[in-house]
Amino acid sequence: MPQRFVVSSVCNVLVDILLEVTEEEFQHFGVEKGKMHLVNKKQQSKILNTLEHHPEKVELGGSSLNTIKALAQLGLNVSFAGMIGRDPYGKIAAEAMDRLGIHKNLQVHEEEETGKCLVLVTPDGERTMNTYLGASCHYDECEDVYQSVKTSQFFHFSGYQWSSPTQKKVALKAIQIAKTHGCLVSFDLADPFVVKAHKKEFLDLLDGQIDLFFGNREETSILFDGLSWPTILEKDPKKENIIAVVKLDADGALIYNKGREFVVPAHPTSVVDTTGAGDMFAAGFLFGLSKQLNLATCGHLASILASDVISHMGATLTKDALKNVLKESQTA
Repeated sequence: MPQRFVVSSVCNVLVDILLEVTEEEFQHFGVEKGKMHLVNKKQQSKILNTLEHHPEKVELGGSSLNTIKALAQLGLNVSFAGMIGRDPYGKIAAEAMDRLGIHKNLQVHEEEETGKCLVLVTPDGERTMNTYLGASCHYDECEDVYQSVKTSQFFHFSGYQWSSPTQKKVALKAIQIAKTHGCLVSFDLADPFVVKAHKKEFLDLLDGQIDLFFGNREETSILFDGLSWPTILEKDPKKENIIAVVKLDADGALIYNKGREFVVPAHPTSVVDTTGAGDMFAAGFLFGLSKQLNLATCGHLASILASDVISHMGATLTKDALKNVLKESQTA
């Protein structure tokens, strides 16, 4: 009998390399703060060489993989597919997924190296990603992935997959399989850069393909030309069944569904590093939905995880935050 999963996903398998830099050092690289920048191997190596004396923190990364990682830590049966290189970083990623209990469908590229995301963290806590996708963008179709989607409660993916034609192809097929097998489709817009590049295609996805989407203030503004979600619904009422989650950073989040609006307050915290905040928000929300909790409570759990991950370096959750979410979900 096929194994059943709560959430399955396919996306980039990356290793995050986090470095704290001063504002002066950051300005030297001439990149826009707070965004994801796709770079080639030479560009990424140049930045790393410039900062070679800075302490590094290395951990498992990738947007959807961060979400899957958190859901595994919360005890859910999850599946993830992607591609790594046959190198030490690929080994780090595979072993980390095994430790977390993630059911992995990993392809191995014999020539391209494992993708890396060089994360520059400035004193204001903002993270700027310089990503070399490496082997991850070569991921291609695999029947095991589609089988996982067929037996999942949710299929979660991000806009970052549109950076690779093969990943995009897999995601689109997985969406169709999900829709025919009662699997809900969850979509994270991921980054303003990605939304600008693939705006029309993302809007097309919202026409009957997506059950739940996450976007921050800037991403949704770009996608909807500055219009709010309620205004979008006035123009197209058929979208009212979508669960729309608009993240507002320190102002919390707004959740919309079937004519209802929920305001989710942010949990106060000291911002150290915003890496993975949106990914962990998605994890908390999906965890709540998997437990059939109401949308306000799902937002509350999401906020707990998002506020925790930005209080320290790296896209990892503290044991206290995980315990808190588990406790809150049981008493809701």
